[in-house]
Amino acid sequence: MVKNARSQLTTRILGLAAFVGGGAIAVISLLADTIGVSGGGEGLGWKQLIGAIFGGAIALLGLSSLFRSDRSTGDA
Repeated sequence: MVKNARSQLTTRILGLAAFVGGGAIAVISLLADTIGVSGGGEGLGWKQLIGAIFGGAIALLGLSSLFRSDRSTGDA
């Protein structure tokens, strides 16, 4: 029983980390021109779009891990 609870807590912590990290990647990618870390040029470049999509996907996976229902098989 305790092992399952620890596993569930670890999954939620990893989900939260993925959500925060993915969101940070997406925001940094979208604001790269403003922050001054872009390679030059104006507007969104293809690398920024890839970073934003990748970060958004990681954030969504982390969010789904946070709100996933407990699907343990039990004696119904």
